[in-house]
Amino acid sequence: MLRCSLRCMLYCISTLATRVALLLGFASSLILMSGCSPEQKTVAAQEKIKTTLDSQAFAAQVGIIAYTRLSNADQAAQILDSKLASFMHHPTPLNQAETQQAWRIAYDAFLTSLIFSYLPLQDPPDWHKQGISYQDLLSQLDSWPIEGGYIDYIQNYPFSGIVNDLTLTIDETSLRSQHGFTDRSNASLGFHALEFMLWGNEGQRTVYDFYPQENTAPIPINDAEHADYDVYSDALTPNALPSEPQNHNRRRQYTQLITELLLKDLHRIQRRWEPSSGYYAQLVQQSRAENTLQAAFIAAQKLISVEILNKRFALTSSEFSQTSQADLAALLLGIEQWFVPKDTEQQEASLYFLMQQANDQVAGEFLAGLQKSQSCINKMTTEISTVNQCKQDIIGLLSSLRRAATSLAVTLPDLD
Repeated sequence: MLRCSLRCMLYCISTLATRVALLLGFASSLILMSGCSPEQKTVAAQEKIKTTLDSQAFAAQVGIIAYTRLSNADQAAQILDSKLASFMHHPTPLNQAETQQAWRIAYDAFLTSLIFSYLPLQDPPDWHKQGISYQDLLSQLDSWPIEGGYIDYIQNYPFSGIVNDLTLTIDETSLRSQHGFTDRSNASLGFHALEFMLWGNEGQRTVYDFYPQENTAPIPINDAEHADYDVYSDALTPNALPSEPQNHNRRRQYTQLITELLLKDLHRIQRRWEPSSGYYAQLVQQSRAENTLQAAFIAAQKLISVEILNKRFALTSSEFSQTSQADLAALLLGIEQWFVPKDTEQQEASLYFLMQQANDQVAGEFLAGLQKSQSCINKMTTEISTVNQCKQDIIGLLSSLRRAATSLAVTLPDLD
C-alpha cells in the first residue's frame, strides 16, 4: 500500500508539473502573440542581420568616398591655380574666361564634398585653439556673402580694400588676420574672395586690372585723351576710357596668394580623410557601423535643411559670377554621388542599396524626390514662383530622406 501510494503521489506530481509547464507555455505564447508571431520574429531577426551586414559594407567605404571627393576638389583647385598662372602671365579676355570657368568647376567639386563636413565628427581641442578645425577651414574656404569693397575697388570707391591699402602687407599672416576682421562679410580668403577678384563688382572686372604695372596714386583722366587698353598689342587704342584702378601688382599678388591659401586649406582637409592615416577616416573606421549609418543620414538632413533650404536659396553665395543657382545643383549632386553612386563597385555598398533592402518603395520615393529637385533647380529662374516650387521639392526630398531613415531603424534629430 505504501509503495502504491508513493507511486500514486509521484504520478500526481508528474502530472501536475506537466500541466504547470503547459500552462506556462500557453501563457508565454500569449505574450509572444501580443507582440508578433514566431514567424514574424524570425523574419525581423533575419532582416536585422541582413541590414547590419550591409551597413558594415556601407560604413567601410565612407572614408574612401570622402577622400575621393576631397581629392577631386583638390585636383580641380590645382587646375584653377594653373589657369590663373596663365592668365597672370598673359592677361587676355580668353585667359580670363578660362580662369573663370575653372573657378566654377573647382567650386562645384568643393560643394559636392561639403556633405561630409556635416558628419558629426569631433575635432581635437588643439585644432579649435589653432583655428584649424573643420569649421574653421570651411569658414576660410567658403565664407559668403562678402563685401567686395573690403578686398578691392568697387564702383565710386576706386581705392578701397586690402589691395589698395598700401600700409597692409600682402602675406599669409596678414590675410588670415584680416579674414572676418569685424564681420563675417569682411572676407579676405576663400572661393568667393577669388570669385570677386575674377569677376569684380557686378561682373565688370577687365583684364586691364591685372596688367603688371605699379600705380600707387590716382591718375587724372583727360576726357580728350580717353583710350582703351589693348592687351594683345600692349598699346592704348582710342575711343574708350582707360581703367581707373591702380595697384595692379598688388592685385595680382593678392589674387595669386588667396588661390595658394585656398589650395593649402583644401589640401589640409583632404589629408584628414586619407584612408590609412587621416584623422577623420580613423574616426569613421573606429565607429560602429550603425553609428556611421546614422551619421550619414544626419549629414544629409543637415545639408538639405541648413545649407540648402536655410542658406543657399537666398541666391547670394556666388553673386559676383551670378551662378548661385549652380551652387544648389552641386550640393544636390553631392548627395547623389554618395547615396546613389553610378560606380557599379560602390552600388552594393551604397546607402540607396540599403534603402532598397529595407523598403523598396520608400527608396524609390527618395530617388524620385532627388531627381525631381535636381530637375527643378536646373530649370529655376529668379522668379519667386519658380524658387518657391523648388523649395517645396526640396522639402519633399527631406521628408523622403526621413522616411528612408525610419525604414532602416535610424533615428534622426528633430528639425528646428
